[in-house]
Amino acid sequence: MRLTRAIPAGIIDAGLASIATFILSLYAITRWESSDPTTLGIYFLYMTAFVMASTVPNQLLFVPAERITLDVPPRARVALYGRIVRLGTPVAIGSAALVALAALVGNAQGLSLSYQVPFLLSSAVAAVFFGLQNHARRLLHLSGRSWAAVAVSLVQVLAATTALMVMTRTSVAPVWIPLGALALANAASTAAASLMLHRLGRGLEPDVKRLAADVAAGIGYRRLAPSGRWLVSTGILSTGNNFLVEAVISVIVGLPALALAGSAKTVAQPILVLANGLRSVLGPPSMEAARTRDRAAARKVAKTFGLLTAAAVVGYSAFAGFDWVGNPLARLVEQAYTVPFLVVLTIAANGLNGAAFSGRLELIGAAREARLFAEELKANVAQLGVGIIAAFAAGTSLTAGSFARPLAFAALGLTRIIGYERALDTHYAGPAVPAARSTTIPSAAELPPE
Repeated sequence: MRLTRAIPAGIIDAGLASIATFILSLYAITRWESSDPTTLGIYFLYMTAFVMASTVPNQLLFVPAERITLDVPPRARVALYGRIVRLGTPVAIGSAALVALAALVGNAQGLSLSYQVPFLLSSAVAAVFFGLQNHARRLLHLSGRSWAAVAVSLVQVLAATTALMVMTRTSVAPVWIPLGALALANAASTAAASLMLHRLGRGLEPDVKRLAADVAAGIGYRRLAPSGRWLVSTGILSTGNNFLVEAVISVIVGLPALALAGSAKTVAQPILVLANGLRSVLGPPSMEAARTRDRAAARKVAKTFGLLTAAAVVGYSAFAGFDWVGNPLARLVEQAYTVPFLVVLTIAANGLNGAAFSGRLELIGAAREARLFAEELKANVAQLGVGIIAAFAAGTSLTAGSFARPLAFAALGLTRIIGYERALDTHYAGPAVPAARSTTIPSAAELPPE
């Protein structure tokens, strides 16, 4: 699939996937923003813990395995799904226990464990399926079937909306609803993606199936570990630090300040949605360019990534950054706009982190995971430091305290961009590497057209 067709598909896919979370977060905001900001704050904390838990299988196994799929033609990659998922599912189930960290913070804020059980269980289930579904969608993109990934995300949106409607119209307690509906939606979309990939795999030609089987046989924990251990360390460092920053804000300033920041984060999410959509389709050429030290090709991809992200930040800030008559989000998520400039700052922070994606992908493609971890460590130290300073400076002011999260996130993105660029300068200074070609692996042009 050409990039001109794949980029819109990637953006729509990421947009649909984000809509499900947005709808459920919108329910939480409207339910608790005025009546119970403490519960809204703990909801956002569990959302961050859920992302952290799903990071472990994603970075430890799925991303390294996806890089291996680049060694086979795009159409053959769908046949690797079964092997990768069998390796990743036990890890996904075990890592879901990380959401319990949110319960510790909730207890420190005076929320009983019995009250938090619905958040705890539903976020754990959501985390297990989130990693599996994301891998399936990325594999569809890698296989040149980006519009199939769109269909998977559409299933997620429909399932989340249906679950929300059913649960709100029955006697289900509100604390079960947002993350419970997300868990059901993730499970439904994972099932849809698995059926789709299985059907696509069955439709491959016998020689392509044999090729995929040979490659799949070589994918195991030992092969994935050298790359995965660095990537999972980087992923846990990043998502864990996000959780730590939010926990610090909740302890120093209070959960209501986190509720304000979380509302602004919900409004600003489309920028990261765009970046994730671009990553789905621009990631493979970015990694391939870095693997062969083709800086010109890598620069071309990074420029496209950066320009589209910057345009989105400017355009979306004009539309949704302020409370004005043409902004419907100001009525839907009123709390996000009670603090002037909070949404604009959050949009800008998301833009900085979105722009850093291309550098991260190049370092992964270059097999520089150790250097990626080192740069990520520096960026996360900057994030935590800014978050702590901003939280202490705010004191007990909820308004000032709500700025601590986006300020810290902006520091993370800026430090990432600088650090990744410095690391890539070192990588591209080496000799160019010819693109690897195997006589047993046909090129995309040698395969029958779709």
